[in-house]
Amino acid sequence: MELTKKDKFSLVLCIIASFISSLTLVMTPFYLGKAIDLMVGQGNVDMEGVFYYLSMTAVFYLINFVAGWVSMLIANNISINFVKELRIKLQNHISRLPISYLDTHSHGNLQSLFAMDGELILDGLYQFLTQLLNGIFVVLIASYFMFTINVGMTFIVFALVPLVFLTSHIVSKKSLRLFKKQQDLAGQLSGKSSEFIDNHVLVMTSNYQEESIKEFVEINEKLSDIGVRAQFLSAMTNPTTRVVNNLSYLLLGLTGALSAMNYGLSIGMLTSFISYSMMFSKPFNEFSAIVAQIQAGRAGYQRFQEVLEEPLEVDSEKHVELKGDVVTFDDVAFSYNKNNPLIENLNLQIEPLSKVAIVGPTGAGKSTLINLLMRFYDVNKGTIAIDGVDTHSIARSDTRNLMGIVLQDPWLFEGTILDNIKYGKPDASLEEVKEATRQAGCYDYIMSLDHQFDTQVSLGSQNISLGQKQMITIARALIVDAPIIILDEATSSIDVVTEKRIQSIFTQIMKSHTSFFVAHRLSTVIDSDVILVMKEGHLIEQGTHHELMSLKGFYHDLYMSQF
Repeated sequence: MELTKKDKFSLVLCIIASFISSLTLVMTPFYLGKAIDLMVGQGNVDMEGVFYYLSMTAVFYLINFVAGWVSMLIANNISINFVKELRIKLQNHISRLPISYLDTHSHGNLQSLFAMDGELILDGLYQFLTQLLNGIFVVLIASYFMFTINVGMTFIVFALVPLVFLTSHIVSKKSLRLFKKQQDLAGQLSGKSSEFIDNHVLVMTSNYQEESIKEFVEINEKLSDIGVRAQFLSAMTNPTTRVVNNLSYLLLGLTGALSAMNYGLSIGMLTSFISYSMMFSKPFNEFSAIVAQIQAGRAGYQRFQEVLEEPLEVDSEKHVELKGDVVTFDDVAFSYNKNNPLIENLNLQIEPLSKVAIVGPTGAGKSTLINLLMRFYDVNKGTIAIDGVDTHSIARSDTRNLMGIVLQDPWLFEGTILDNIKYGKPDASLEEVKEATRQAGCYDYIMSLDHQFDTQVSLGSQNISLGQKQMITIARALIVDAPIIILDEATSSIDVVTEKRIQSIFTQIMKSHTSFFVAHRLSTVIDSDVILVMKEGHLIEQGTHHELMSLKGFYHDLYMSQF
């Protein structure tokens, strides 16, 4: 992902500020050494010269502080903006991925990308722009000053660098793989905990607490083990570099003494050189901790890239305005898995205002036909046409604009009731909203609330009953004013009294819409124009209620079992 022009400019400023900060920091030992050389002995101190060099040192420290603060501030802004744009890019990409991807990947894992991995990228980028960049400048500038003081001693310092780099390279390569695995497991843990929290009632009523804890602990143990190994490896660099540095100090003490004795190296310059060698080695000492964070950030970025490289849903750019009158299934075949065909040779013509019921046991694949109709999945063979136009040949949005949908699990987002109802039609007027709620049977309920349509829906919509949530989602579907209405087991999760009320609402809605509805109570499908019967993922029967009853097949048995 490329930086924006603004961030590229900020990056240049950050590099300049970091260079100034490093330069002024490395200058200070030189002036301190000069000051020390003016302190020859008791009664033989050039106070004017000492004051001058110490004043220069203080000025450089001040510039170093300001430049360092500026570079860190800019680096922080660059890191935050980069991750912000990366998250937006990921959200946009996920919103255009095929439904099949979201159906087959852990939602908790995807959520962890936005939260945990995003923060790791932010920290890694910040460490790179501040600590690593600053360390590189310090090493280069300190090297220059060491050469100006004593070439031989500088080569002693340099001679030990390959050992440090070799250790760091080996550790870095192995730790990156472990950090990547660690974040994958963290994503799995997030997905598993999200699954248990979202379904905590089912877990408790099924007495599944012990098993759920075991599953959680198993992933958590793996995560802990990988985390320990990753940190152990990354931490090995620091002790190694310290041993090398201590060895260099011993050698510098010896060669420094010889240089002072034979070549006139002053005590002040020897002090400066040792300070430079410490500055030179400090970035290598901190390298392991910095690299650990940068590698964790890289691993997080790789996880982002894995999702961003997923192919987007292919869509036609052809736009056609349709009325949504006649829906035709022509020799349609479909399967999620090539080895397990679900629908074969489905031929069906739905006339305007028809009622199409889809029935079958739980898990029979009733929602598959809805998925095909709304083009969440594309057919493997044949065509689904609306008004004679193959829906595969036009933009998905044109097909979906013809449909309003009410799902089995009513979903409201955090915001006002008004915002929730206008979700499918943001430009809807208040009068349109009121009319939709009247048709959906929730107008009186909303008006009884203190803030009416401006009532805030809490996160998870816990402050609204399930039945009222379902009615609000019905209003949301109606306000789109689509000719086709889809009801996906929309009353299966509510009480009998509320169900009867909503069924009455649906009856009125179906009089003015072509309707496809997934039904769990067969008493509601008797007057349907066509009933599609699903079993074990396969479409096995189709016809009217009377036709199917006369066959005395699966539908007949299913119907009789409910009465």
